[in-house]
Amino acid sequence: MKRSLILLSALMIGATLHGCGGGDDKTKTEKAAAAAAPADSCTGHPLEKALPPMATLYGYPYLSRKCGYNDASVVYGKADGSQRLEISLIDTGMPAPAQDGNSDAAIAYRGAQDKLREMTHSSLTLLNSTREAALKNGTADKFGGEDYLPVIDTTRMGDPLAIVAPAKGESGVSTLTGLIKSRYVLSISSADKPNGGNAQAMRQLFVPFVEQMKLTALP
Repeated sequence: MKRSLILLSALMIGATLHGCGGGDDKTKTEKAAAAAAPADSCTGHPLEKALPPMATLYGYPYLSRKCGYNDASVVYGKADGSQRLEISLIDTGMPAPAQDGNSDAAIAYRGAQDKLREMTHSSLTLLNSTREAALKNGTADKFGGEDYLPVIDTTRMGDPLAIVAPAKGESGVSTLTGLIKSRYVLSISSADKPNGGNAQAMRQLFVPFVEQMKLTALP
């Protein structure tokens, strides 16, 4: 009996050691796979804290994200392209790269960011005026009805947002544009047409994605 117990113990120890060895192999495999995977360019980026989660949101699976010097983008949808929504956030107030200093490249960079910020502000103002004029003059039918007019909204912080959709019966991409803290240019775009794809329907699609972002975390 004692010998049987010793043999059984030996077998159990052997099985345990074999299992540990398999675990080591698995760990090595996982580490190798992680090393081979492309690095996430948004990890540690100044805009990362404001980006929406890397998870399925409102029926849109997370696909990818990418960050550049002063911008970040996130893509949701299906890999076959049958469903797609893209989010872009640009920091127009980020200083020029340190290595450029006061060079011509730095001056051009700052000029481009100032222009983008000003154009976004002008676009939001124009879209608001377009909506008000159409409602006042009774010309909403030119867009396909009031539901197709640009929709003016705000974030929870009060930053301006505008949603635009193609006119009724026309194909194209719908967009949301926002200017956050008078510095960050936010845009969301999609060619999808939920509930007919009018501007009001696109607002119902886009705004929840905005609310998933942590825009208050931006300086």
